[in-house]
Amino acid sequence: LGARVRIGKVMMQFGHPSPVYDRALRSHERHNKIHNYPLHILRYPMLDGIWAKAAYIQYVLLREMSKPEPDRLQWLFWVDSDTIIMNPLMPIEALLPPDDPEWDDVNLLVAHDWNGLNAGVFPVRVCDWSVELFSAVLALRFYKPDVDLPYAEQSAIDYLIQDERLSPNVIKTPQRWFNAYQPKFGSDNVEFWQARKGDMLVHFPGNDNRDERMRQWLDMAERHKWDIELQNTLYPEEAADFW
Repeated sequence: LGARVRIGKVMMQFGHPSPVYDRALRSHERHNKIHNYPLHILRYPMLDGIWAKAAYIQYVLLREMSKPEPDRLQWLFWVDSDTIIMNPLMPIEALLPPDDPEWDDVNLLVAHDWNGLNAGVFPVRVCDWSVELFSAVLALRFYKPDVDLPYAEQSAIDYLIQDERLSPNVIKTPQRWFNAYQPKFGSDNVEFWQARKGDMLVHFPGNDNRDERMRQWLDMAERHKWDIELQNTLYPEEAADFW
């Protein structure tokens, strides 16, 4: 991977989460320990509802930007609390833009599903551009109240990154890289958007039996069934082809 990229994870978990979410958080803690990723976790609401997510990302961005550049994190990796790290041996930086001037203006990597943008998991570069993006996300509902935002901050991000002033700095990556969904448990038939053995994580959006579905995958993660070294996964070849 060359010089180590400095990455911090950002997430939020309010109140007294269920044991399922505590276990999901522990899967991240193991991943963080292996790769030395600091975790920034919001425990109390900063704004109403899911808008706290954008506010907390902005807070962490500004805190990092206030440091001397050599001391800053270079990327933040947002993860929703309904994500499970399945392969803690997989480093996030293996899928980030190459260390090459050609990619220096790539500041946000996003994934789409059948509903469009899914902002449950994404890496964002620590830079002025990101501060401006999340400032606009937080302001959008007040300054453009006629814009339809059915998914709150996710819809705001989606709306803004289509603007020609921001879109050149955004790249759509394969959904599986950062935002894989679970296949049918125990099935060998895996769609392109579903996780397969060795993938980094599984995300569980939606409300149908989520706790039960997460318990099944947590059991497997805690038995280390998917712990595979980077070079033995599909990622190196996929990343090389993509970038």
